[in-house]
Amino acid sequence: MTIHMLWKMITQNFKMQRHVIMPFILALSIMFATEFILLSLNMNDYVQKRSQLLPIFISVGNFFMSVLGFIFILYANRFMMKRRQQELAMNMILGMEKKHFRMIMLVEMVYQYVLIAVISITGGYLFGVLIFMLMNKLMHQTGMSLLDYPFDVKAMSITLIILAAVMLFLFLINNLKILFQSPIKLIHQRQRAERKLPKFVLYVLLVIGVVTLFSSYHIALSNQMVLRSLYNLFGAIGLVMIGTYCLYLSLGVLLLDWLKRIPKLYYNPKYFFTISGLQSRMNSNAIGLASITMLCTFLIVTVGMTISTYRGISYQVDSIMSDQYRVSIDGNLHNNKKTQEKVRHLERDIKDHAKVDFFKKNAVSLIAVDYKQPGLFKHRNNKDYSMTINSAYLVIMTQHDYNELNTKKVKLRHGELGFESLNQPFKKLRTATMMGDKFNIKQIDGHNYSYPVPGSLTIITPDDKTFQQLTNYYVNADKNDHHGTQKVQNTFIHFNIMTKHTSDFDKLKNTLMQRYKVSIDDKKEVAGTLYEINGGLIFIGTVVSIILFIGTFLMMYYKNVAEGYEDRKNYQIMQQVGIDNDRIKDTINKQIIWIFALPIIVATIHVIFASKIIYNVLGILNVNHVGVFVTSYVGVIISIVAMYALMYWITSRIYYMIVNRYH
Repeated sequence: MTIHMLWKMITQNFKMQRHVIMPFILALSIMFATEFILLSLNMNDYVQKRSQLLPIFISVGNFFMSVLGFIFILYANRFMMKRRQQELAMNMILGMEKKHFRMIMLVEMVYQYVLIAVISITGGYLFGVLIFMLMNKLMHQTGMSLLDYPFDVKAMSITLIILAAVMLFLFLINNLKILFQSPIKLIHQRQRAERKLPKFVLYVLLVIGVVTLFSSYHIALSNQMVLRSLYNLFGAIGLVMIGTYCLYLSLGVLLLDWLKRIPKLYYNPKYFFTISGLQSRMNSNAIGLASITMLCTFLIVTVGMTISTYRGISYQVDSIMSDQYRVSIDGNLHNNKKTQEKVRHLERDIKDHAKVDFFKKNAVSLIAVDYKQPGLFKHRNNKDYSMTINSAYLVIMTQHDYNELNTKKVKLRHGELGFESLNQPFKKLRTATMMGDKFNIKQIDGHNYSYPVPGSLTIITPDDKTFQQLTNYYVNADKNDHHGTQKVQNTFIHFNIMTKHTSDFDKLKNTLMQRYKVSIDDKKEVAGTLYEINGGLIFIGTVVSIILFIGTFLMMYYKNVAEGYEDRKNYQIMQQVGIDNDRIKDTINKQIIWIFALPIIVATIHVIFASKIIYNVLGILNVNHVGVFVTSYVGVIISIVAMYALMYWITSRIYYMIVNRYH
């Protein structure tokens, strides 16, 4: 085969298959542009010096992107090769050898490699500058310039090597597919219809699907501790995936089969072709539609969690610290003379160097216990603070101290405790068993003083006696044994500085901490840490969302192309039996709309049922503001549905182009 003929065949194939090849090239370009951006950021000196956590987050995001991206690339490549089977078979019948076809694929692969490399590196660098600026904005970091994001040759080299490895892998897979295939087998594979599953299998899949799906919904809707919710989330995801695939394989086919048994409905000219066509489509497209459903579900969940986390950062900062500064001192101010002396001297030194509004003081006991629903708090035998799925972290304080910190006062009766927590299982309690006694619970809606850890709970006692008994019991399993309880008791001093600039006190802060052996938390530093941690997680969520969006678009696009080629034949058959064009178009349009509307409808239902467990899991990041969560997810669902409709409109254009070209 001459080079001229080879190039002519490659050019001709590209023109014929451009509606399949161009999205493949574009999708790979975006994925490897993202890869180049992540590698550049991870190797960037500015990022390495300014943040210890961000490089870790970028690496995690890169891992998820690589796994998801590789799956989508395999799917797109499989689709393209399926479209080329008939072309290969016809050329082999006309005398082309397999080595010639391999040569064509090799040249095409090199051409695609060069094109993808140029687009991904150029676009990746330009878009990477925007990502770099956005990332620093998320972290609330200032002082950077475009000079801090130079072009990274090493990142480019690694990206091009990975791209070459992926393209070579695809080339080898494609070669293996055609190596042992004869022209007749290739034609039969191309034309082979999906086998209809036996009725018995369909009913088994239906039962499995219903059981697993309702089990996943039950898990998602149950009241659980935050860490248990995270643990259960993975089980719920597995069950909902099994249920979704089983129901797509069975329920749609069975439902349409039941409709066929209603003569008045089935033999109505308005519904006859629609029902028959939908049944055929569900047989052949069940797996693909289930995959699009799960992609849409993960996309909504990921984007929703990302936006909720970002919007919730300011609430987290205010929840952790209501004042500018907080001093933490070992011991109880109310019964420890050393602590009282230290507090007095510390307040004097702070006043000497800063203009303070006033000092608010409170003493607390910080104790880890085991929690069993509903409302049973058990003594933990081991004295550590390790997190388990049943952990509860108690911050116990008296009513007197709580009222000193809050403008909204609390008045508790004997036998009553005040509960204040952002964790759902605690917020719904009306009674609780502690120290073996039953207490009435008064839910308090004020400032939350519990620590930003999963399972934290602030308990307000009516008097000092109850405070000490609770502390004794959960330290020593005896409410009258106070041995060692001073180790879990701390005193906090909260205050604000009345001057605009706090730099003078900030310089003194380290000296005071060393002199008095205390910890002084600064609201700005706490906010900076939260923005760094959550900003990194938001960055990961954004990267994963982009890849999920690309994957969803790819699957919808190729599904529309496949439907277009299939309906082109159906169109011709229906024309030949005398059905008018308007009826044919109306029938096919209804089927296509139903087929592509189903995934986003089911995905939205999944997300609605999963909202409770997602909200609980966000509690790990101390994102517990219900208003932020609800508005974020409502906005995301509306936006994703709109984007899905736009994707359908874009991809359906190629469908109608294929169908209309041949009738």
